[in-house]
Amino acid sequence: MSESERKAVLSVERGLHMLTYRPRPEGSTRLGPPPVAEVVATTGTIVMIAAPGSSDGALPSPGSALVLRAETAGTIEVTLRAAVPGGSLAADFELKTVGTPRVVETASHHRAPPAGVCDFTVTAHVSLRGDLTAARGDWICGPGTPGRIEGLDIQALGGDLPLEIQVASGGRLSGWSPWLPAGTYAGSRGKSSPLVGVRLRLTPQAAPDLALRAEANFLGAPVVTRIGRDIELTGSSLLDPLVGFRLDITTQSADSVEVQTTPLPAPIAPIAPMQPSRLRVFRRATADAQAA
Repeated sequence: MSESERKAVLSVERGLHMLTYRPRPEGSTRLGPPPVAEVVATTGTIVMIAAPGSSDGALPSPGSALVLRAETAGTIEVTLRAAVPGGSLAADFELKTVGTPRVVETASHHRAPPAGVCDFTVTAHVSLRGDLTAARGDWICGPGTPGRIEGLDIQALGGDLPLEIQVASGGRLSGWSPWLPAGTYAGSRGKSSPLVGVRLRLTPQAAPDLALRAEANFLGAPVVTRIGRDIELTGSSLLDPLVGFRLDITTQSADSVEVQTTPLPAPIAPIAPMQPSRLRVFRRATADAQAA
């Protein structure tokens, strides 16, 4: 790759997306003319739709945009070329989801929800990916495809969902939000403030035998599972961003307790304290001493 060219690969989830070559901030004219961008390769089943008069995949200047229709998840490879010899390669792109696919029922969802609660979906706003939606009990991001989650929206499907959510955001928006009912977005969008904690609880209207089952993957930590009517999920510190989440509602057994599905490493046995080190000085014996 030459010094006048740069490449970037972006992940694209199944759905309808808008890839926008974002305008430069004011005062950036000193960088020279902006580079020319083009989507040169894709993986998965992704169809690109350009503006009238533009060639497929072309993003000639800031403000240009492409519509991406992804039948399956994949990637796009964007190439930046300097507009003039030795020109700038600085550019900013936004990949925004404008249409989420219908949730496809899988074998895991043939099981109906417990009596007294309706089915639901979970939508997460993920940094650099946009809004992603998962069915009840399915992962959003997670161990296989982690992504920084900035907000969550739990939507009931055809009924009432006796559930409330509270989230903690990192960065400039640090702190816990108020309790919010299901169907209300909790968190932020596009502010680089990933979630660092999630609290969930069933309302008093929920049947007494119901329990929440939530799993969370925080960056650099094992997957944590919590079961109960009032649960909290956080990383080892309130600085670890949430990079995977899934939620289900089950029937609470008599021994439901908080559990951790991925075992932590075995604790290291305490090491006996070391004795203070001593420095021994050996002196060369004198000739007289040797003779003796």
